Amino acid sequence: MDSEDTRTNLLNTAILLFGRHGYDGVTTRRLAEAADANVASIKYHFGNKDALYRGAIDHVVETLQPRLEMLLDLVGQARQIARNDPERQALLVSQLVEVALNTFLRTPEMRPIVPFMLRELFVPGPHFDRLYQPLSRRLHESLTELVAWILQLDPRAPATIVRAQALIGQLVVYQIGRAILQRRLGVEDYGEAEIELIRAQATHSVLMSLGLPSD
Repeated sequence: MDSEDTRTNLLNTAILLFGRHGYDGVTTRRLAEAADANVASIKYHFGNKDALYRGAIDHVVETLQPRLEMLLDLVGQARQIARNDPERQALLVSQLVEVALNTFLRTPEMRPIVPFMLRELFVPGPHFDRLYQPLSRRLHESLTELVAWILQLDPRAPATIVRAQALIGQLVVYQIGRAILQRRLGVEDYGEAEIELIRAQATHSVLMSLGLPSD
């Protein structure tokens, strides 16, 4: 394994372990063993555990950035194409929901990233801004503008910001409560049938919450 492969492997392992056990629950020795590397390689590539954690956040941002841009483009298109037509608004919001769910439910490389992100969002660490500024804030602001446009609200109003948060919650719940839903559905993992069911129900829920036609 060459130097760059070792670095990438350490980042992927860090995302997996930090997502499962948190920052304090992972030692450099444990990281090195899981990555089939030595402790010296962590020091060589990153310096220490804290720098590796920062590197893991930056790696997540780099991975998600293209997908975020796709979502933001869809939001922009919604306002330009749909204008004040509820039917068109509903169609474009449905596409937005599908893209978001495909990103998190159908993309294999997202499986270790989601727990890492959720842990950081639930219990923000000292490097939270490295995740918040380029990803979370941009997405939240864009969705707040979308909610404000459809419902004719002030995008700066706290109630509108909270409304956007509620919309996001309707989508991330299928990851946060993944283990519960899989047990209730009697499956070990989401398959195509489950993902399609989730897409249909999530789309209906989001459209209803925005007062858009859902049939």
